[in-house]
Amino acid sequence: MQKQFLLMTILCAPVLCLSQSGKLSDWTSLVKKCDVKTAKPLCESYVNSKDVAEQAEAQKCLANVALCGHDVVQLEGDEAGGGNIHGSYTPEAIDDALTHLNLGIKIAPQDISIHQGRLHLLEVSGRYSEMVEALDNSCSVYNGTDAPDVWLAYSSELADLRQYNVGLAFMKVLNVHYPNNPDILGNIGAFLSYLKRDDEAVPYLQKAVDMAPKDPINAWDLGREYDYTGQTVLADKWYQKGLSLMTDPDQKKESLCLYAQFIEKKLNDLSRACKMEQQSCAADSQSACTPPAPPKAR
Repeated sequence: MQKQFLLMTILCAPVLCLSQSGKLSDWTSLVKKCDVKTAKPLCESYVNSKDVAEQAEAQKCLANVALCGHDVVQLEGDEAGGGNIHGSYTPEAIDDALTHLNLGIKIAPQDISIHQGRLHLLEVSGRYSEMVEALDNSCSVYNGTDAPDVWLAYSSELADLRQYNVGLAFMKVLNVHYPNNPDILGNIGAFLSYLKRDDEAVPYLQKAVDMAPKDPINAWDLGREYDYTGQTVLADKWYQKGLSLMTDPDQKKESLCLYAQFIEKKLNDLSRACKMEQQSCAADSQSACTPPAPPKAR
């Protein structure tokens, strides 16, 4: 992950940057060079423009200017007993950038790139409680047709960071604003599973599969939760359902290996498990095919 200009890729993706005449459009190249002395006065000159779009673009620029030269490496703990290292910025630079992003959202609440930039900056700075609050605000003011999918993208990032309680809180905010969405419900179940709250995860996943019966991920995850809670018959049912719905060859092969190991360890059918493991598992994972060790000599 690059340390500098992490916000740039969100605030100024090619499809999101305003195509403007004049010099304001030069800010992106100036910020990439960290030419603060040129970029800052340029963008400040558009802050009070009569054009609302130019005002918003000026705030995007100033948010990025605030981050120039203030990148740091951040080490933080996670909820899996480990930690991760990633790029971030100094607290003062983050505060300054957030001021401009918040102003930008007030000026142009339907500019999704500013909302994404704010969430991204709060995420890389580890300000997770503020990130959840910002999501709530964004859901309240943004009404684009790409929601809630645009917000769901952060679930995988929080999972990769192993910030499971944050991910759960994030998904529950989405559930308030977009109730009865199977992807949101499935993600709530997934984060509860990460937190080993398996009994709580099952109802969310069950509702998700009821609402989206052809979704392989939710069906598989429901099987996994039944497996974790010792409900082997139901686990077998939903594992098979998930497998039947999978179309991606790599995903299916990996899942077939896991299912074969379930057959081996939970259904105790070594012959069936061995055949499946030979087809779908690496050689060192074909434990059902390993002959039992001979008895020790007395």
